[in-house]
Amino acid sequence: MRRSLHFDSMVVRILVTVLSGIFIAILLVTAIIINVSEKIFVDTYGKSQEQVFQRIENELNGFHEDLMKMTDAINSSWYLKMYLQNQIENPSLEFQIAYKAKEDMDRAIPSEKNNFSVLALSKEGKSYVSKAERITIPVEEILASKAVKAAMEKPESVSYVFLEQGYTSTTKKSPTIMMVRALKSPGNKEAYGVTLVSMKEEELSRYYEYFTSENAEFYLVNKQGIIISSSEKEKLNAKLEETDSPMHTVLKKELPYYQLEAYGIINNEKALGDLYDVPQLWIVCLGIMLTAAVVIVILVKQTTSPLSKVIKQMSNAKKVRFDEHMKLGGTWEVKELEITYNSMIDDLNRYIEELMAIQKEKRKAEISALQMQINPHYIYNTLASIKWLIFQGETEKSVKTIDAFIALLRNTISNTDEYITVEQEIENLKNYVLINNTRYGDKVQVEYFVTFGCEEYKIPKMLLQPFVENAFFHAFPCERQGNIQILVRKTGKNLQIQVADDGVGMKQDRLAGLMDKDSKKEHFSGIGINNVDDRLRLIYGEKYGIQIESEENRGTTITLLIPLEE
Repeated sequence: MRRSLHFDSMVVRILVTVLSGIFIAILLVTAIIINVSEKIFVDTYGKSQEQVFQRIENELNGFHEDLMKMTDAINSSWYLKMYLQNQIENPSLEFQIAYKAKEDMDRAIPSEKNNFSVLALSKEGKSYVSKAERITIPVEEILASKAVKAAMEKPESVSYVFLEQGYTSTTKKSPTIMMVRALKSPGNKEAYGVTLVSMKEEELSRYYEYFTSENAEFYLVNKQGIIISSSEKEKLNAKLEETDSPMHTVLKKELPYYQLEAYGIINNEKALGDLYDVPQLWIVCLGIMLTAAVVIVILVKQTTSPLSKVIKQMSNAKKVRFDEHMKLGGTWEVKELEITYNSMIDDLNRYIEELMAIQKEKRKAEISALQMQINPHYIYNTLASIKWLIFQGETEKSVKTIDAFIALLRNTISNTDEYITVEQEIENLKNYVLINNTRYGDKVQVEYFVTFGCEEYKIPKMLLQPFVENAFFHAFPCERQGNIQILVRKTGKNLQIQVADDGVGMKQDRLAGLMDKDSKKEHFSGIGINNVDDRLRLIYGEKYGIQIESEENRGTTITLLIPLEE
């Protein structure tokens, strides 16, 4: 006889609970998936556009460099200077000078820049225009403009300005971008004129047109916030409106050569609208919920009460709690499940413990092998340097270097102790530094500051050598001189050791490179900074290790923290 279901029965309660949970979970998961997919799309699309943006910056900088070379060539024309400064009284000679100035101007302007208008103008008002151009406004008005005055006052500066209409016949009726740069004689700080390079604004647009679309716009903005070039031509010479909408991604780049800022504004809402049909996604999820409800009703009706205990115990296992045995009552099948599960848990615990022990011993062996490894290239090159010193007759320096090399090899190969005193480690460093200074010169000086009482504390052998080696090879490139400081002091119950240099430093995104496992051919050993960090954590625990701080052009500081041991 089939038993009827009551509202307060376990089956009904499970059905109500599970179905409610499933419905809520699917709704939440759907919302999360849509939200996450939107974020992923925005991030991915934004990153791809950032790469395009970087390319635009590079091309604009290259364009600026081309203009600088062109104006440098114009500025170096002696004939143009003679012509502009009215230094010729003979009309025939003046014509010859003008012709030579034209040849210099033609050579200075590359063929791909022939659509640009180049105007050279002296303080006295004499002008020279490239090609068959003519000036469309009075020269006095040009000389009185803010950009020209600023160039005269600061001859070293270069500026780009926007004009609604250009000064020459080809740019008269078009929005124009103009480069302004002073003309001056070599060795003379005062400008005798200016060079004005004018181009239609649409010429500049070709450098960023592949960035723009229905979803993305590009703007070049001056320091006053005025748009001088844009994919939206109706906004030229208007102030750029700031946007903080979450549906917009704003990319910004400083263009110091131009004294401008480049903005890329991406409308994520439009881009997502083309990619996703959100209503259809919700309909699909609704269908999934209904299907899941039917399946769950069928399965829950077949569930027996002991299975709730199984589910609870399996949830503990899911949370990586493998130390609890299952205790079930009920039928023979359930008891068999209990025995099998408990046996599986015991086997799994044993396997995990054995695996952890093997991994720990393997790591110790790897670190020990690296510790004893000496790079053959280092030995060959050191011996070659000693041979050269002997050949040069520098006996005293040769003896010191040989003694340092012998002591270094004795302490790394013969001494099998894993721990040595701070004093011994510093002595090893001094020997290593002496060898390096013999090989590469005294461009890098090393200072040692050990607080009184810290000399006899024990530390792992060859703990500091990789950091000093890294500073020698990476902090002072191209024969750069500098200093490395080793500081050892006691802080509470710990020993703090710092290796600081005043070298080139690095950006934050390059700090991870210090943890590279590969070693250079010229390095002393195969021990990398990552090995030291792993070694300290393995010996002393996760709260100990190394910390790296670096600032570009200011240097790098590496701090090691280990517990005090005598």
